[in-house]
Amino acid sequence: MREIAIRLPRTRLGELASGRFKDMTLGGQFWLTAFTLLAALLLGGGTRGGFLSDALLQFLAIPLLLLSVSRLGDLFWRHRAKLRQARFELVFCLAVVLVPLMQLVPLPPALWTLLPHRGPLIASFDGLGQGLEHGLPWLPISVSPNATWLSVVALLPTLAVFFGTILLGYRERRLLSLAVVAFGVVSAFLGLLQIAQGPASRLRFFAATNLSEAVGFFANRNHYAAFLYVVLLFAAVWAIDVGFAVGPWRDRRILEARSIVAITASFLTIVILLAAEAMARSRAGMVLTMISLAGVYGLVLTDRRRRNLSATPLNFLFLAAATAFILVVQFALYRILARFNADPLDDARLQFARTTIEAAWAYMPFGAGMGTFVPVYGMFERPQDLFAHAYVNHAHDDILELWLETGIFGVTLMVAFAAWFVSRAARIWRRASVGGNEFDRSLARAATIAVALIATHSFLDYPLRTAAMTAIFAFACGLMVETLGGDDRAKERHVRAAHDTAMQRAAPRATAGSVSVAAPPATAPDREPAPSFNPPAQRPARWGDDVEWPEAWRKGGAGLQKTSGSAPTTPPDANKK
Repeated sequence: MREIAIRLPRTRLGELASGRFKDMTLGGQFWLTAFTLLAALLLGGGTRGGFLSDALLQFLAIPLLLLSVSRLGDLFWRHRAKLRQARFELVFCLAVVLVPLMQLVPLPPALWTLLPHRGPLIASFDGLGQGLEHGLPWLPISVSPNATWLSVVALLPTLAVFFGTILLGYRERRLLSLAVVAFGVVSAFLGLLQIAQGPASRLRFFAATNLSEAVGFFANRNHYAAFLYVVLLFAAVWAIDVGFAVGPWRDRRILEARSIVAITASFLTIVILLAAEAMARSRAGMVLTMISLAGVYGLVLTDRRRRNLSATPLNFLFLAAATAFILVVQFALYRILARFNADPLDDARLQFARTTIEAAWAYMPFGAGMGTFVPVYGMFERPQDLFAHAYVNHAHDDILELWLETGIFGVTLMVAFAAWFVSRAARIWRRASVGGNEFDRSLARAATIAVALIATHSFLDYPLRTAAMTAIFAFACGLMVETLGGDDRAKERHVRAAHDTAMQRAAPRATAGSVSVAAPPATAPDREPAPSFNPPAQRPARWGDDVEWPEAWRKGGAGLQKTSGSAPTTPPDANKK
């Protein structure tokens, strides 16, 4: 695919807001990954299967999946040593796909009749006159093969986003994280408009939704809240980088107009996300948001750039959180307190869990099949547990629901993922093995917090049953893995070198008395260039220092006195004895 080079002005604003990816070359892998991820966030907010938006999303994810698999195959044949560093992640993804596929393999009657809780199915065939004496058909492990097939297809966007992310370079990951933050801000404004327009708002895109809360592009407020606290972590990474790049705010010369724009944009983004989180009125979302803020402060404290500066980013984040708290107290405190009152779903969730556990034990060890929760749960639901005008489509606990559908296979995969996550997160926080500079390390640490928060939320709700949250979960897991893509930094240096060469040829030749500036030393291809941050003492003094003013103007009139023949002024200390 054709690559597109992005050139941004080499100004202070470009350094603060987008210097992390200026002069970079973006290929088809990045554009397809960004398109698939944003499409998942836009179309995948539904909580029930069978939506047209889900089918469209799965179709749109196919190009990225094919391209990623092709590149992984090329790495397997040409750079197998590089692919080896992600072998566990790739094997895990393969196992995730194989579990539902194994549940779809037809088994002879002599085998599937031995599976647990197949008595009702055998009785139904007896009622149809197709009992054991007439010969039973071959059937798979899944009690609903069509639902299991839909679950297999639903994995396409998740796998595509994860493979696409691990094949991106570090600079492309930064740009993609910024795109996610921008989408989060748009979603926050959409949620505020939904609150303003009320239950009859046309901006609510799902029929079965929370009519009195902000939901953004989701159908459920809890999933919307989960998306917001993940976006908050990525936005905080950019805000921390801006705070370190600006330097100590005591130096008024650094706070130029263009720096203030970057500071203000970061500040407003955090305030908007926190205000939207409060408007969602998700109790679990608000508690996990507080935990994410604690994680953000941990990102500041573990950043190595903090050794050269005061706690400017930390003060900046405290100010943003305090401003958001004031707004919430003024406009949404009553709604939040009302949400923490007695909720009729409290007892319902406990009942959902008990019934799900009972069904999961009945279908051990192989499970009932992916996507079969609704029919299986109905078989174990007792009349006294029914709720009027209620439809139980999920267990409100992703862990229990996955146990019911996959049995011992799902439990094994969950334990393997937990072990991988703990070991990988420990490496990232201790040795910061992911990324070429502090920004990449901070982004990887934020991803570990996001994965932990979503996994915790899955014990209380079902965020990972939506295509949007599984895509953002896959993106966060991809950020925790070292890149498998090519050395995009070498290409960026080549683009910058070609641009500088063209500018030097176009510029007039320097005079003999001009001072030449040495070119920066070349960077090794396998190393990330040094961060763009410089200590405040090395920055220009104030506006106009880089302009070629007459020398007399710079010396405050001393040059004029010298040319007129008058004696130079005597220094003030000359008459002291």
